[in-house]
Amino acid sequence: MRRSPEEADMLGLSHDVFGGAYESQLDDRSMAAIQRMRTTRLDFLAELERIDRTALTRDAARLLDSTALVYRAAAAMDRHGYGYAALGWASPYVINPFDGAYTDLVKFLTTHHAIRSRDDAEAWLARLSQMDDELRAERRRFETDLEAGAVPSRAIMQRTLDRVRALTPYNAREHRLVQFFTEKVAQIPAIPEEEIKKLVDRAAVLVGGDIAAEYRALARTLETALPKAREEPGVWRLADGQTYYTDALKLYTTTEMSPPDIHKAGEKLVADISKRMDGLLLEAGQEDGTVGQRMRALALDPANVFPDTPEGQTALIAAIESHIQWIEPRLSRIIESGPRGKLEIRHAPQLARETAPTAYYKAAALDGSRPATYNLNLRSTLDWPVWSLATLSFHEAAPGHHIQAGRARERANQPVLSYLIANPAFAEGWGVYAEDLADELGAYEADKLAKLGYLQSLLFRAARLVVDTGIHSQRWSREQAVDYLVNTTGLARESMENEVDRYTVWPGQACSYMTGRETLRRLRDAARQELGAAFDIRTFHEQVLAPGPRPLPVVENDIYQWLGAARPQQPAE
Repeated sequence: MRRSPEEADMLGLSHDVFGGAYESQLDDRSMAAIQRMRTTRLDFLAELERIDRTALTRDAARLLDSTALVYRAAAAMDRHGYGYAALGWASPYVINPFDGAYTDLVKFLTTHHAIRSRDDAEAWLARLSQMDDELRAERRRFETDLEAGAVPSRAIMQRTLDRVRALTPYNAREHRLVQFFTEKVAQIPAIPEEEIKKLVDRAAVLVGGDIAAEYRALARTLETALPKAREEPGVWRLADGQTYYTDALKLYTTTEMSPPDIHKAGEKLVADISKRMDGLLLEAGQEDGTVGQRMRALALDPANVFPDTPEGQTALIAAIESHIQWIEPRLSRIIESGPRGKLEIRHAPQLARETAPTAYYKAAALDGSRPATYNLNLRSTLDWPVWSLATLSFHEAAPGHHIQAGRARERANQPVLSYLIANPAFAEGWGVYAEDLADELGAYEADKLAKLGYLQSLLFRAARLVVDTGIHSQRWSREQAVDYLVNTTGLARESMENEVDRYTVWPGQACSYMTGRETLRRLRDAARQELGAAFDIRTFHEQVLAPGPRPLPVVENDIYQWLGAARPQQPAE
C-alpha cells in the first residue's frame, strides 16, 4: 500500500494503516518501480505458497486461496513484459484513451484530492510539482513498449493522441487543473486574497511549464508511432499475443475457460436471449427487422427518451430514483442485510464523459469522507431510453453493486490487501445477476418495454463474450466488432465504438460480467436441486456475499462446503 498513495487517498485510508501521511505523494510510475513491484509480487507469491493451508481457519484458508490465485494471474501477466498488470486488472498498453497518467492524474487531482485548508492546498501543489516526473516516467515505459512491438491499434493511437491534445495546457490559467485549484482555494476563508493569488500563480507556473512540456512530448511520441500502428485491434498481433490473451482471460474471469469456450457460450446466450426478445417485440407490434434493428427503432422514438434539456435530465434522475425506491422495500425477500451507508446519485465528472461507461458505482471512502455514489454519464438524455433505466439502476445500485460492494466495504477486520485486489468476475457478475433478481421480484411485470430493456442489457453482456474473443482470438476487425454489437443489440454505434475500444485495451475484461453471472446462476441451481424445499435464497445470497469479493473458484468451493454442511441428513437404517 505504501507504493500506492493515490489508492490510499481514493480509499480514504487512515494514516496509521498507510504508515504515515500520503496527501502530498503520487505513485511512482518509473520502470524501476514497476520492476521492483514485479519482483515483490513473485516474492510474496512464494511466501503464500509456503503457508500450510491445513493449519488455517476456514476464513484464513479462503483468503489464502483468493490471494494466491490473483497473484498467480498477475505474475503471469507480468511475464509478458509489456503493458501493466495490477491485482485483478491488466492492459497491454501503458497509455491508451482510458488509462495513463496524462488523464488519470488530472481526474485524481480534481476528483479525489480534497482541498479544505491551507495544508490541503500545499499538499495538492506538492503533488502537482511531481506530475511532470510521473508523466515522463510513464512515457518512457510506453516508448520502451512501442520499440518492443507493443503498439496499440491505429484507432486507439489516434484516440489517445486526440485526448492528449485535448488535455495539453495551452493556456495554463484556463486548464482544468488550475481552474479547479482556483475555485477550491477561493472557498477557504482562512486564506487571504493575496495568498490565494500566490497559490494560484504557483499552480499556473507548474502547469504551464514542465507539465505542458510533458504533454507535448507525449503527443510527439504518439505522432511518431501512429504511422506504424496497424488497423487490427486484437492482442494476437503482439509478442506471444495468444498466450497473453489466455492469461488475461484467467485474470479477469478467474476461470480456465478458453477463448473458443467463451465465444461459443456467448453465441448460445445471444441466440437464447434474442429469441426471448423477439417474442416480446412481436407482442409490442414490432415485427419488421432483426431484434437489434427493432430495438434501435424503439430507442429512436421520441416517446421513449427524455428531452435533451436540463428539465429532461431532472426527469431522468427522478425516474432512476423511483426504480431504487421500488426495489428497496423488496430487498428483504432476497438478502439478509444490506450496507448501512447511503447511496448518492451524481453526475460523472466532465473529464470522464468521453471515455466512461453510461453509469458506474463507486464505493464509499473508508474514512467516511465520501459516500457511495451511483454516477451517471449524462452526455445526452437521448443515450438513455426510458426503458433502460430500471435495469441500469438495479445493476449499479440495489440489488447490484451497492449491496455487494457496500457490504464488502463495511466488513470488519479486513486485511488492507483486500482493498488492493480487484475481482471483476465477482463484482460485475453480481451486478448482472442482480438484474435477474429484480426481474424475479417483479420489476418488469407491468412494463414490457422495461422487460425488453432488461433483456437488451443481458444481450449486450452476452454479445461482449463473442466480441472480446472475436477481436483477440479470431482476428476480428474493429468495424466487424462494432457492426456485430450494433446489429445484435440495437445500441447506438458511437457508444459501441467506445465499447470496442475499451475491449481493445483491456483484453478479457468484458468477459468477466457474464462469466460471473452464469457461475452464480449455476451455483444457485445446484443449491436448489441439492436442498429442495429447504433451499432459502436469502441464505444462499448470504453465502455468496458475506465473505466479500473473491475469485469464482473460491466462491464455488464456499457454496459446495455450505451445501455439504446443510444437506439434510438421511436417517440411519
